[in-house]
Amino acid sequence: MTLSGVSMEELFMLVQDRFSEANWVVSFKALILVHILMHESNGPVIYDYLIHHPNALDMTRFRDRHGTKGVSEFEQSKNVRTYASYLNDKVLAFKAIRIDHVTQKSPAGSQIYQKVPSDVKFMLLEVSTVQKQLHSVLKNRFESDTLDNETTFSAFRYCLRDMLKLFQVMNLGVMKMLKVYFETKEDDMRRALDLYKRFVKLTDRTDEYLKVARQFESIFGFSIPNLIHAPLSLSKALEEFLDMPLDERAATVSEM
Repeated sequence: MTLSGVSMEELFMLVQDRFSEANWVVSFKALILVHILMHESNGPVIYDYLIHHPNALDMTRFRDRHGTKGVSEFEQSKNVRTYASYLNDKVLAFKAIRIDHVTQKSPAGSQIYQKVPSDVKFMLLEVSTVQKQLHSVLKNRFESDTLDNETTFSAFRYCLRDMLKLFQVMNLGVMKMLKVYFETKEDDMRRALDLYKRFVKLTDRTDEYLKVARQFESIFGFSIPNLIHAPLSLSKALEEFLDMPLDERAATVSEM
C-alpha cells in the first residue's frame, strides 16, 4: 500500500476527522488503517510523523456517542482506546531503537539477530522495547460479544499477528541474552535477570491470549501455533549466580 499524492499531514487530518465523529466503528477503522500503513506502506515515514505529533492517535478520552449506550458500545469504546494505546506504544518503540521488529526481518542494527551480540546494552534495550510492545498488545483482550463484526475482528487479527511476531523476537532475544549472561557486567546481568523474569510472566500471558484466539481459529483462516520458548525455570539459578562473590562467579564460568 502506498500514499502516492497524499502528505502525512493530509492523511492524519482525515484520520483525526474520523476520530472527531465519536463513533466506535469509524474510529476503529481509522486506527486499523494506520496499523496497516505501519506494516504495508513506508513504516519509518509513518512513525516519524507520529513521533513529531504525539497526540495524533490520542484516544484516551474516546467515548462512543452514536450507539445505544449498551454494554457493546461501552466495550467497543474501551477496545478503541486500548488499540490506540498499543499503536502509540509501537511509535514509542520505534523512537527508542529505530527498528520495527514486527515488519523487519533481520533488521540492520539489531543485536538480537546477531550470532554473537557485540553491544549487550543495546540488545537489552531491544528486548525491553519488544517486551513493552508485547505487554501493550496483550491488553487488547476483545470480549466475544464484541467480535460479531468485521471491524473488531480485523483489529483482533492484526493484534494477534503482531503478538506472535513480538513473542518470537522476545524469545530469540532472551536466548541470546542467556547465552552471554554469565560473561556480562554486573549491571547488565541485573538488567538481564529482570528482563528474564518479565519474559516468564509475558509467556504465561501470551499462552492465555492464544487459548482465547484458538476459539476463532477457523475464522482467522490460519492455524495458531503452540508457543515454543526458552526455559521458564532459570530465575533462581540466574539470581544465585548474580549473588555469588566475584571469585566464585569466575570459577563457575571456567567450569562451564
